[in-house]
Amino acid sequence: MAEASNPKSVFVTGGAEDAGLATVRALLKRGHRVVASAGNADGALAIRQAGALPVYPDLSRASEVLSVLQMAEADAVIHAGPQSCGGAPQADVDYAANSEQLTRVTRAVVEAAASYGVSRFVALSFGYLYGPGRSAAKEGDRDARDSDYAPMLASEAMVRDSGLCGFILRSGCLYGGNNPTTNLLASAIKASKRLPAGTHAVSWIHEDDMAAAIVALLETEADVSGIEILNAADDAPRSPNEFAAAVGEALGLGSPSFAGAGPFGMLRQQTFQDKLLAREIVINSDDLRTRFGWQPQHGGIESGLEASALVWRMKDAIEPDDFYNVYEDKAAEAIEAFAYDIALPEAVAEAEAPAVEKAAAAPEPAAVKAAPPPPSDGPTPWSEDEAKREERRRKALERKAKRAAKQAKG
Repeated sequence: MAEASNPKSVFVTGGAEDAGLATVRALLKRGHRVVASAGNADGALAIRQAGALPVYPDLSRASEVLSVLQMAEADAVIHAGPQSCGGAPQADVDYAANSEQLTRVTRAVVEAAASYGVSRFVALSFGYLYGPGRSAAKEGDRDARDSDYAPMLASEAMVRDSGLCGFILRSGCLYGGNNPTTNLLASAIKASKRLPAGTHAVSWIHEDDMAAAIVALLETEADVSGIEILNAADDAPRSPNEFAAAVGEALGLGSPSFAGAGPFGMLRQQTFQDKLLAREIVINSDDLRTRFGWQPQHGGIESGLEASALVWRMKDAIEPDDFYNVYEDKAAEAIEAFAYDIALPEAVAEAEAPAVEKAAAAPEPAAVKAAPPPPSDGPTPWSEDEAKREERRRKALERKAKRAAKQAKG
């Protein structure tokens, strides 16, 4: 992939998973400098493996986000944090908690970005925010009026009213190998759980295709004034049931079973998940394709889930220690690139003294008697673990040496 003509310094929220992590990787391939937020050590490891700098701000505090923007000297912000509300609807997700967090975080991120004055802001949003219609929803169509969608619409309003320049991307349901809801759905299928049924057509988009759309909007040379809403989805809407069946096929397990409404289904209050599964959510992304040249790599869920299964197999095959022993140099370069430009004072040299005086002034080292080794009936579990880690380090270094040799020959 060719590098961008105008590389930027970019801060990505939610950069440790899903479309956020895919965006981090896509930006780095294009030559941009990237700082991304992580919520825990595993997320930071994923960001470092990609080659970006992980940070741990409280995204609900504008002052902490502003500090990150200042440190990164950010030109742009990608607000991928909303992705937690936009995955496969059959996964068991706490939408109420996620939507509440979404409004708090969006308010703080928007406030910090406006205060710092970034030149481009791209935020993720959801195709299900359009109201029901007779055809695929286009930009400008009427929004849903259900109160459950109010937090998401309020978050969009914060972005639109911020004075920033950029885009809101309303997407189909996000999925992929690093998508939490896809992973939850895969785990449920492996455990032979009955899934809630959804038979209406829904638009989907793979996390890598979402990242490609975000990068296209970040790099556009067109004049951008204010915030514009655009849609992003693949070419083939499929029902949630069909998506779950495709996940089962990708896992080699076949189609899962689906639960019916049950005799008392009409008596309980509808959840947000029930509402998503009970309606058609199809969006039209022709505007994004025509104006910005975006085209999804995965035109349908079968292709995207094949790529997702490959990611799952790779995760199972990689030892974390291999990263620290082989790939840490990439992370060190990323950290060094964002190091503070502070001139350290030079060390003050000691006045040279004659060697004889130094030797006379040095105290005589006291003799240290070695302690006898503790009694042992054999290797302890700690010693065995150390041996295993040493063996992994040795193998990792051998692989690194082989790659270096191949590159030298090529």
